[in-house]
Amino acid sequence: MAVQMQGVRRKTIAATAAGLMLTTAGCYRDTGGTTGTATPDAAQQQQELVITTPPGKGQVDRITWALYRGTTSIDPITAGDYPEITVTSLMCEALFRQSPDGTVEPGLATKLDYPDPKTAVLTLREGVTFWDGSPMTSADVAFSIERNIDPKQGGYWGPVVDRIASVKATGPLEVTLELKEPDYWLRNVLSYMPGIVVSKRYVEAKGKDYGTVKGGAMCTGSYKFGQWRTGDVLSVVRNDAYWNSSVKPLVRQIDFKGIPDEATLTAALVTGEVDGGYMELPLSTLDQVRASGTVNIHRGPSYLIDAMIIADMGRGVLSDARVRRALSMAIDREGYIRTLYKGTAQPARALGTPATWGYERETFQRAWDALPETKVDLEAARKLVQEAGATGKTVRFGFSNELNKLVTEANLVRSAAEKIGLKAELKAVSADAYSGFFLDPKARADVDAFFTTNYPNWADPAALYASLSVPGGPQDYGSYRNKKTADLLEKVRGTEDPAKRAEATVEAQALLAEDLPWIPVVAPDTVLVLNKKLTGATVSSHHLFAPWADQLGAVG
Repeated sequence: MAVQMQGVRRKTIAATAAGLMLTTAGCYRDTGGTTGTATPDAAQQQQELVITTPPGKGQVDRITWALYRGTTSIDPITAGDYPEITVTSLMCEALFRQSPDGTVEPGLATKLDYPDPKTAVLTLREGVTFWDGSPMTSADVAFSIERNIDPKQGGYWGPVVDRIASVKATGPLEVTLELKEPDYWLRNVLSYMPGIVVSKRYVEAKGKDYGTVKGGAMCTGSYKFGQWRTGDVLSVVRNDAYWNSSVKPLVRQIDFKGIPDEATLTAALVTGEVDGGYMELPLSTLDQVRASGTVNIHRGPSYLIDAMIIADMGRGVLSDARVRRALSMAIDREGYIRTLYKGTAQPARALGTPATWGYERETFQRAWDALPETKVDLEAARKLVQEAGATGKTVRFGFSNELNKLVTEANLVRSAAEKIGLKAELKAVSADAYSGFFLDPKARADVDAFFTTNYPNWADPAALYASLSVPGGPQDYGSYRNKKTADLLEKVRGTEDPAKRAEATVEAQALLAEDLPWIPVVAPDTVLVLNKKLTGATVSSHHLFAPWADQLGAVG
């Protein structure tokens, strides 16, 4: 599932037996230096991608970390966009944990068993404590899961836990989930925000203030909530009483600062005012930042997909699949990568890109190879537009003129539309207002399409596909209705056999590639910009799902 980047989305990675990321995007390695090579052409185009930087060696008192905007909530049930998730994942822990290579391992729970297809039993880890020293109990775990299910809480993640009928603490270290239908996504779902455990006592005391500037948070992680000023820096501090004594973070305090302006961010990175950040929005000044000599730029695998969402599949010029396909064929993806991403992305044939193939890789590779290539074909695109009777008709794209990424992409797509006989208009809104396209049907009614940087929340394309294809899903923005696609993805969720899940997923993928409710554009890499004095941060989508700075520290 995913969300917009508050203008680019709210809101996983493939691993081999050796624990490495291997995709057609290039060559991935761990810090041990073991490598795996993808296709020769891709390898020639890409420098080596990494999933981690070498662990830090020295203590650091305080650093500043950039986010593309300020944080609005650290309550996991409402944390859905990059700033909120990056901060919350550093402080709070889930029942299962995603590793830098995308594999899912035990976390606050040691296992999840299915005594029968409609019953799931969690076994909890002993000795876990919250920041205030109180023990984590099965009651805390049941309460945390229930908050996601209860619609009165206003949480975001209800659709991914909607097969849970009841949650009960059935022992000191046991929680039992009764299911409405079989759900073999549960372990993965409980490895990110819906699986984060909070203190029942603390949350009940804070009420609606929990997760806000006023109410703070209470979790179990290696970093704890420090200070937060409205509209300003949010600070986290090292938890020296962390229950896992094998983890000893080197950085005492991390100050998270929202910097939406690209010029300001560039200057802050070059001067050292900001020590690091994940570039969720592509930085067009990346070459300038690299040349400064102040930072290292690390690239790694990512679940991300840069795509265009059709605002309403039932109206407008883009309601015709032939026009959608024509527009996709006209987009100059290679030029977009050069101009905006500075080489840190690859053209995307599907929404579920190679870094999300966490199982049955051969099945996904065959399906990917069978999809149409992404080369520009204006002649064929014009023909499709003519066949649809759409020549000369107007299509309107929503974007924010305050975010360089959206400005660049909107102009790219407008140019593509005009080259194939369509008229194109751009509707500009503020960065804050851009989230309305994701949250408000009335805002979407004013445009034909808008843009997203999206991802599944674990290493499975079906997690993203279901979010936009199943009616009522968390990303059912354009009312895409193809019963076969939805039925296939519901089947995937209820199927235990991974091979059968993959087969159904690629069948759904083929339908999505034909229908194009979202048009995939490019697959960005994870881009970490880090001051040369620092090392130890992960370089993958891991930073959205698990503590990513436990090994961050001074180089020497």
